[in-house]
Amino acid sequence: MDQPSSEQHKSWQRSENGANVYDLGFQRNDEVTVPSRTVLLVEDEWLLRQSLYEEMTVAGWRVLEAASGERALEILAGGETVDLLVTDIRLDGGITGWEVAEACRTANARLPVVYVSGNSPDDSRRVEGSVFLSKPCMIERLLAACHMFFIA
Repeated sequence: MDQPSSEQHKSWQRSENGANVYDLGFQRNDEVTVPSRTVLLVEDEWLLRQSLYEEMTVAGWRVLEAASGERALEILAGGETVDLLVTDIRLDGGITGWEVAEACRTANARLPVVYVSGNSPDDSRRVEGSVFLSKPCMIERLLAACHMFFIA
């Protein structure tokens, strides 16, 4: 993908179901708009969530953020189009990242899932074809894992 030109269009948006979205509409030098994909980012640690949110938007993702498993399921129920799930496992509230991933896969059997957690991986709980990254994780590694799902 070409580097963003100096003419980047940045805007805060609130989606129809109330999720915070920061959208970067990148344009390539030949004036063709590069469509962004939407990631549902589920992380209960607000400082880490904010950091991941910023890094992913700069990388061209449209990010929907959820601080809990319950909020993630509300976003999904609201009809948002989600192209990728990035989730922690142990979340505030009663719903885990494992359960969020299972619910996402019920709605979309092909949805790519990346778990980012300080917990040990439990292969019996991971959805098929998912990626597990241990915290702490370099943002470059997370972005590479996310990108690999969309390489033709």
